[in-house]
Amino acid sequence: MGVTVEDTLRLPSMKHAKVLGGRGGLGHVVLGTSVFEYMGSPSLQDEYFILNENHLSGHMVLASFANMQDDVKLQERYLRRMAASGEACLVLYYVGIIVKKVDERLIKAADELSFPLILMSVDKMYLRYGDLISEVGNVVLSDRMNYDESLVTEVIGHVSSLPSDKQTVDSVLSILRDRLKVSLILTDSDLNGLGAATWPKNDDSIADLLSEDNVSHHPKRRKLFSPIPGSYIWYVPIHDRGLDPMRLFFIEDGSVLTSIMVDMAREAVQLAVELWSNKHSAVLTSELVKAILNDEPIRMRRLSEVLNIDIRNIHCSWFIRCTDKRSTFSKDMVDAVRKVMDTLDSDIILEPYRTPLGDSDDLVMFFKNPLDARLLESCGQEIIQRLHELGCEHVYLTMLDYKFSTSDVRTAFSIWNENEATARIVFPTLEVFHESEIELVRQCNEIIRLGEASIASATGALDALEERHGSQEFLRTLEVYFLDADMNMQKASEILNVHKNTIKYRINMVCDALGHSVNNPVTTSRLTIALAIRRLLDKASN
Repeated sequence: MGVTVEDTLRLPSMKHAKVLGGRGGLGHVVLGTSVFEYMGSPSLQDEYFILNENHLSGHMVLASFANMQDDVKLQERYLRRMAASGEACLVLYYVGIIVKKVDERLIKAADELSFPLILMSVDKMYLRYGDLISEVGNVVLSDRMNYDESLVTEVIGHVSSLPSDKQTVDSVLSILRDRLKVSLILTDSDLNGLGAATWPKNDDSIADLLSEDNVSHHPKRRKLFSPIPGSYIWYVPIHDRGLDPMRLFFIEDGSVLTSIMVDMAREAVQLAVELWSNKHSAVLTSELVKAILNDEPIRMRRLSEVLNIDIRNIHCSWFIRCTDKRSTFSKDMVDAVRKVMDTLDSDIILEPYRTPLGDSDDLVMFFKNPLDARLLESCGQEIIQRLHELGCEHVYLTMLDYKFSTSDVRTAFSIWNENEATARIVFPTLEVFHESEIELVRQCNEIIRLGEASIASATGALDALEERHGSQEFLRTLEVYFLDADMNMQKASEILNVHKNTIKYRINMVCDALGHSVNNPVTTSRLTIALAIRRLLDKASN
């Protein structure tokens, strides 16, 4: 049971379609269709994937790549994201008209991922998405009217074919939601949420129906009345290795479900718990990190209660980003970071996190108790070294200080994400950043944003020095001394390949011109900002 991609190739509207690549995925189950182009710009398409990353669709995606017809790299990127999010296949329309030719890189990626890439007739403008949407909808609906015991095999088989990180109980709930068109919520015995897939998608109000008054367990009553007229709540137990039974709820609008459907869905979830429940807590922890950084307070509170994590006690945060041409940190890399962090006497949350519209995953770490600063610095350097050894050529770690609330954590993360790339320009020799460097760069970006008058005010002292000495040597020495050498004369002399006394002479000349020491805290701050702005503007002009 279940309509597959191969089955759809026999539909009339697919009569002249050709499978270009990904034949290993022709057995993917099709739950419906979706149109990629309606999302408009690439930025909106990125946001769509971020918002729906936890909702496996199993759809045939219809597209013409109208917004990226000449950008093969972007086309391949979205093909990979479709495959990773559990879509069934990609069907390309209007090739020869919009996209002139399907690039070999897309075909190679489809084969690599076993993700069917299907080409509709070339140079045919009369083809309509609606024809295939209608036919697929009819066969899928007909299939749903004939439930039998193979539903369990179909759902578990579908999830087993997904990438490892998607082989979870939550994925099973999502597929059952799309097959049955009902909401499913999995809780512990005390009604604390463990997983949910709501219909319509992202309808968080559904969970509010679950209260002891509404769902008190009646051994002989599995179908209960809902507070919403015309809706019903079904309940079945899910067992997990001798622990207290979990509760699986089905919330339907109208009278759609039957006892047979509920039994089959329960069996699928039960099997998923037995196969993948060891991944469930990891998935919940990952979702907690997303809830904190995406500002989802209700979800954050529920997940922290389930995981028994006091999110009010986050002591500091670390963010690791690799700028190589890679989409994610490999499992070996994540494990290497965990191994270093295990040496610390601290409770630590470590999870990959993809920023909205981001091209790659970052590693996010939250520390739940204070640690010695020198020990943290040593661990940070060791992490960078381990990641280099595993193939991360350009990797950067940022340490953010103690935060008083999750709101402070989100604000700090947002500032880091907006300014991290600029920080690498200002401090090109650093691989481990601290909050002070990120804050300095934020100030520089704000001054530049305000325009010429603001820039002139911030960098005026440098112009005066340049006029007085008539040479770039003094400014170059200052730039290296403050931004690259951590105000260490020996290190600055090594970078500039001059004698240490030369550095000392130039610094003294600058002090004479300013009328006070460059090591004065106020002067140090002003000069560092001025030199950083100068470096950023020089980089932009080049």
